[in-house]
Amino acid sequence: MIRRLLVAATVLTATVAGVPRTATALTGEDPVRAALDKAFAAATGGADGPGVQAVAMRNGKVIWSAKTGRAIDDPPAPVTGTTMFSLASFGKSVLATYALHLVEKGKLALDTPISAYTGKKVAGSGVVTLRMLLTHTAGYPDVYADPRVAPLFPPGKQYKPDRPYTFAMLAPGIRKPVKPGTSYAYSNTGFILLAHVLTKVSGGEKALERDLATFYRKTGERGDHLTAERSKSAYPRFAHGYAEESNGALTDYFTAFGATGIPTDVYGLPFGDGLFAGTAYGAARYLDALFVGKRLLRPATLTAMTTPTPQAVAAGETYGMATYRTEIAKRTWQGHAGAYGGFTSMGATDLTRGVTLTVVTNRLATTGNAQTTWENLARAYATATS
Repeated sequence: MIRRLLVAATVLTATVAGVPRTATALTGEDPVRAALDKAFAAATGGADGPGVQAVAMRNGKVIWSAKTGRAIDDPPAPVTGTTMFSLASFGKSVLATYALHLVEKGKLALDTPISAYTGKKVAGSGVVTLRMLLTHTAGYPDVYADPRVAPLFPPGKQYKPDRPYTFAMLAPGIRKPVKPGTSYAYSNTGFILLAHVLTKVSGGEKALERDLATFYRKTGERGDHLTAERSKSAYPRFAHGYAEESNGALTDYFTAFGATGIPTDVYGLPFGDGLFAGTAYGAARYLDALFVGKRLLRPATLTAMTTPTPQAVAAGETYGMATYRTEIAKRTWQGHAGAYGGFTSMGATDLTRGVTLTVVTNRLATTGNAQTTWENLARAYATATS
């Protein structure tokens, strides 16, 4: 099972359904907003379609936002600006940024075997380094494909959506890595281990959740729009995830398996491969603070994070450290996508122009997902600003 896969002179900021929206005195912005509105409407299914949030931000200011569709199909509930979604693998980038922050502080070392933090019980820990985990070069087989772990996830017979997961439950599926450091192979296993390393360094799961929340505040926001901490208060804000079957029918990831709240595999520890939940706005704030405001990492670290590794280049990929490049309409964007449990996400920044674009949805399907919607919006933005 694959688990996760405009210049403003005078600015007036208001809040629309929980998302700060920026209006400007310059009429030059109107064609951009009109183009994004048109592309968004064409890419999404309207009020009765999948729940979608999208945000465009430039140099720390929201220049456009939109939402549509249902957060929950039965009983019907619309998406709002504060509806929460699983961010799935988009969160790899957030977690990696925090890990690199600890490297800058001297609490972690990129090229020291992770056994220095985890002990020697983890397979390969005496050879695998933090750099290998961050760059998908550690060589770990897919933990979710292991027969000792796969039954713990839907539609496995041992899946219990309300039962909290632990690292110990996943550890039996973490097998000896194959030729660590030699080649690129996208790995959820590596990021589960990254979360395990960070948990050890912080002094426990609650401590890590606290430290991540503190770090996110550097974006200028509280945890209302992006969080790793599971809480009962999040449930009323959460969209249900829907997976589209081959016959076009939808499976509600929450109710189909009997969850009484947010299924415990949708986000949170020990899932470093999909740790965070949030809104499109929360994801945009993170990317803007990282790539545009440069408030989260030092310039040299940021360069290392965004530079494709030799192993990725050899595989025809652009992956650096939990972030990769995407080219749309001759514009280059840096970011990450995600998909799991009926949710999809995509967020990236045009580094040259300081523009960030994020999309989150609650339907896992071949069309109308976050990736295709994001591409349509990025193309419309490029055309409107050419």
